[in-house]
Amino acid sequence: MKVGKHMIFMIKFITYFINGGIERYLFDIDYSGYVIEHFPYMENENSELAERFAYTVDQAYELGTSLGLSDEEFRMEIANAFNEWLGEKRPNLI
Repeated sequence: MKVGKHMIFMIKFITYFINGGIERYLFDIDYSGYVIEHFPYMENENSELAERFAYTVDQAYELGTSLGLSDEEFRMEIANAFNEWLGEKRPNLI
């Protein structure tokens, strides 16, 4: 699977949140800005994967925010969407 530096950035950022490396309020502060900054480049790097991001992770973010999910419920929703986004095709980022 072809991924570029912008896709890798978002994968690492979301993984960091899912693994508890950052609190939700900090994730909220950065998430929208990072999507605005990186998503157009993600579309150029891999349009199919970028579109799937929009329909999984970004949709889970919007829904979780609008429903007022608890921090743990929100983290689980993002984790599930992240797994759906990348599925079995996770790139080796090392």
